[in-house]
Amino acid sequence: MKIIFFTICTLLLSLSTLAQETLLQAQKLTKDIVLIYNVLKDNKQIKDGLFQARYQKSKALASGLYRNDKRVGVWHFFDKQGTLTQNFDYDNNRLTYEAPDDSNFTYVIDKDFKQTDTVTKPIRIGGRCYGYIPYLLLFQKPADLLYYDRESISVTLELLISPAGNLADYTIHLSGFEYKNDLNVNINLLNAEDKIFVPATMNGEQIASRILVRCKMDNIGRLVL
Repeated sequence: MKIIFFTICTLLLSLSTLAQETLLQAQKLTKDIVLIYNVLKDNKQIKDGLFQARYQKSKALASGLYRNDKRVGVWHFFDKQGTLTQNFDYDNNRLTYEAPDDSNFTYVIDKDFKQTDTVTKPIRIGGRCYGYIPYLLLFQKPADLLYYDRESISVTLELLISPAGNLADYTIHLSGFEYKNDLNVNINLLNAEDKIFVPATMNGEQIASRILVRCKMDNIGRLVL
């Protein structure tokens, strides 16, 4: 009994020591989204512990664990209303839940297929809200849009996904009355984890695909879903 008690005390002491080696950080990602996470005390570039992305301070957009700057376990992703949109198991690299599709998202398979073929769509790891924020943040409003009403401009993100599930290309299509512009975005500005997708498949074979996302500009020229 004493041995068991000593083991438990040792474990609790170890956990306490580990907890003291991390610091809580808060980072504003956008006007409405704050990232809250722990970093190692001796290396503040390495996340370790609980991570949350919160919308308007109270609603979670993402929740999961980091271990030595690597996502582990099952992560949960939500929309701005707090509805669960996706669960992803990072330990087994497996999607365990995906909510029904949003009408703003269209998927294109870069291969001819028949009705008898079994086709699955590409999926952004991170869900259809939090997962797409990194792409929205890369948008810079073109100078020639200065005199256009933002509500008259149609905006579509086009993401090319390789058969391996990597982001291969990113274009923002802008169009309106007597206006058209296609912006090529430098994907090297993204973090490695923001370039990872579950690839599309046809009859079990991974294939190239595209994701088209309709969005809009807010009153200061930022993209929002």
